[in-house]
Amino acid sequence: MTRWDRILIILVIFFAIIGIILVKSISFNEGQLYVVVEVDGKEYKKIALDPNGETQTFHIHTPYGNSKVEVDQQGAKFIESDCKDQLCIKMGKITKPNQTTICLPNRISIKLISKKEPEIDGISY
Repeated sequence: MTRWDRILIILVIFFAIIGIILVKSISFNEGQLYVVVEVDGKEYKKIALDPNGETQTFHIHTPYGNSKVEVDQQGAKFIESDCKDQLCIKMGKITKPNQTTICLPNRISIKLISKKEPEIDGISY
């Protein structure tokens, strides 16, 4: 391996790291975040996340089952559900724009969206 090969490898790694940093900086905007709860594909509730707000907990009753959702300053999560596998609870809290958690048996989804649409998807790099 020659000296120029090493320089080329270092430059490629450097520009790859710079590219990753640039994509991350423009993909996650810091606008107002909203939690959108949908039941059977229809909007059930929309809550703005407030950094100084208090934690909200509410029950969702559907013909398919019941769930309990908690929304706080950072995001939202399922805390109780009567579904069989409990995967929605194991998914944990969503905290970044465009994240989603779903309880398929109860047909409930929770999405975290921002006021303005991101220019680049966070997983595109």
